[in-house]
Amino acid sequence: MKKAAILLFALYFVIGIFIANDYGMCWDEWQERETSVSNYVYVTGEAMRSSEHDSVRNLAEKTPDLMTYKDRFYGTALQNITVFFEHLRNFKMTTREVFVMRHIFTFINYFVAGICFYLILKRRFGDTFIPLLGVLFYILFPRFFGESFYNIKDILFYSWNVISAYFILRWLEPKSEAKRQGAFLFPAAASIAVATNTRILGVSLLMLAVFFIVVQGIRQQESLAALIKKPLALTALTFVFYVLITPFVWKNPLKNTIDIFFIFLTTVPWNGTHFYMGEQISREVPWHYIPVWMGLTVPILYIIMFFAGVLSVIIKRAKNLHIYDLFFFALFFCTLFGYIFLHINMYEGWRHAYGIFFPFLYMAVYGIYRSFEFLSNKKKIFRRGFIGVVAGCLGYLLVWTALNHPYQYAYFNIIGRQFAEKNFTLDYWEISHTDLIRYALKHDDRPTLSFSFSSWFITDIRTEEEKQRVRSSGYDVADYYLQNTRMSYDERDQHSGYEEFYAITVDGMKISTLFKRVEPEAAFDNDSWGKIANFESISGDDYTAMYDGNNETFWGANRGQAPGDYMSFEFSEPVDYNFVHLGTGGSKGDFSRDLSIFVSLDGNNWNAVLVKEIIGQCYYRFESEDYKFLKFVNNASNDCWWKVYKIEFGHYLEK
Repeated sequence: MKKAAILLFALYFVIGIFIANDYGMCWDEWQERETSVSNYVYVTGEAMRSSEHDSVRNLAEKTPDLMTYKDRFYGTALQNITVFFEHLRNFKMTTREVFVMRHIFTFINYFVAGICFYLILKRRFGDTFIPLLGVLFYILFPRFFGESFYNIKDILFYSWNVISAYFILRWLEPKSEAKRQGAFLFPAAASIAVATNTRILGVSLLMLAVFFIVVQGIRQQESLAALIKKPLALTALTFVFYVLITPFVWKNPLKNTIDIFFIFLTTVPWNGTHFYMGEQISREVPWHYIPVWMGLTVPILYIIMFFAGVLSVIIKRAKNLHIYDLFFFALFFCTLFGYIFLHINMYEGWRHAYGIFFPFLYMAVYGIYRSFEFLSNKKKIFRRGFIGVVAGCLGYLLVWTALNHPYQYAYFNIIGRQFAEKNFTLDYWEISHTDLIRYALKHDDRPTLSFSFSSWFITDIRTEEEKQRVRSSGYDVADYYLQNTRMSYDERDQHSGYEEFYAITVDGMKISTLFKRVEPEAAFDNDSWGKIANFESISGDDYTAMYDGNNETFWGANRGQAPGDYMSFEFSEPVDYNFVHLGTGGSKGDFSRDLSIFVSLDGNNWNAVLVKEIIGQCYYRFESEDYKFLKFVNNASNDCWWKVYKIEFGHYLEK
């Protein structure tokens, strides 16, 4: 079995390194890189500022000070390793090189954690096929397979949960005092510290380890001094290691560590919403959030075997169980109920609770082990049937992972995919948007293309050639619009002025869509500005920002839009324009939610014109008649401003 394990891990490693650059980039990756650089410069700033290389000195000077940086509470000890490699290159790597390197680094951590998982299973189940089967469970979980390349926060935390658990369990094993303390106490403390630095909830591993060592000591009737000494040693060493790798806490280690814990437990600010069970909800999620997400995104075989493992633990009772079984049983349920009863907040999906999947996976493997044990005395047809089901399910996951590369992170099980598209976010981090951009570049030969998307940072993994052709633009003027699935299902595909050009699908579900602008059939009058005699609006009479050619300047009320907001144009002679473009510049949210249009010949008697068509929320086609005065009146209340960066007057061309 040892040779088979070596072969499996070698194959997995080669494949992982080979495909690491296939994945797009999420918008958190740029922020994580900035936070890790801030930590790195805080430690090495003096040396960097005296460097002989301009690129190193410039980075040190422009990096915000860690102690006042907005994300100073986030630990980046692991990510600083990637910043060190950037430093070796004098911070001259391209953004693509930087983020592909970080993808490889994330994968390597996940790979090492897979080895630790195998070692845990081998110590528990011996040199049998069960550890190899468990590794296949580990590798072939589609969501983590995909995220193990780009999720440099949650997957790193998950990986170091696994690594920490290996050393904790070795430390807990009933061996001689000297051997246990000497060989595994230090690596256990160090790995817990790394996990806790990555996410403060890593401290739960320490708490569970302390609980087990105390219970173990009580059962062995150890002295009070011994009961205190062992957990105190692990706690103290963990804290020392944590402080050493967390620069933010150096000035006041105890207070700042406690502050970090309570900040992440309750008060990390986030004003967004995410799509869950057909509704947009805040980060204060309902109690069923984690069970529902896991129930829909974890393969059915894993779920069934998990319940088989849990049932086996309950039937055997604690005193008859191996310490590994008890540890993971306790870790899963303590973590789950901790998230529920402490009301720990979430962002999108269940990524903030990924640490719970490790004990879940162990219990699933334990369920497989007990199932084989139960069937060992049954007829061959039952044993072979069970083996066939397990092999078939794993074979299916292997094929699915290959066919849906590189979108494995959008996996839903056979139940979840029945209604996931209409009720859950599918690609909340917009990883696939990189491929949408590349598709447009491949099929549109214009030298430059403009795109409207929610985050510019996702394009940092593009090649230098691709960067030269891509421009960011406002929704109303972009050549292409990239749609995500974080919005409600009913709001998707509703883009007047655009038509679907390409969609990335997984199991028939659109995880992201590329829309191409359909230019309106209109002729705009380039001389219209010379015909304007007067202008009035709720915010004054300056309208030059709407025709200065600068998409950074705009007319607006300088607040959220309100009923009665208006702007009015007086022309020097009667005109019959029946098509107007109110350009909203850089934000899709800047348009009026409910706009009325009025015309007049004398400025006193106004007629409300019938708007026949609104294209792209910024092109207005209305009835044609002669007028000298044209007024736009907003009727809606909204937190978004009503801004106009550009206005054009013209005539609609009948088809």
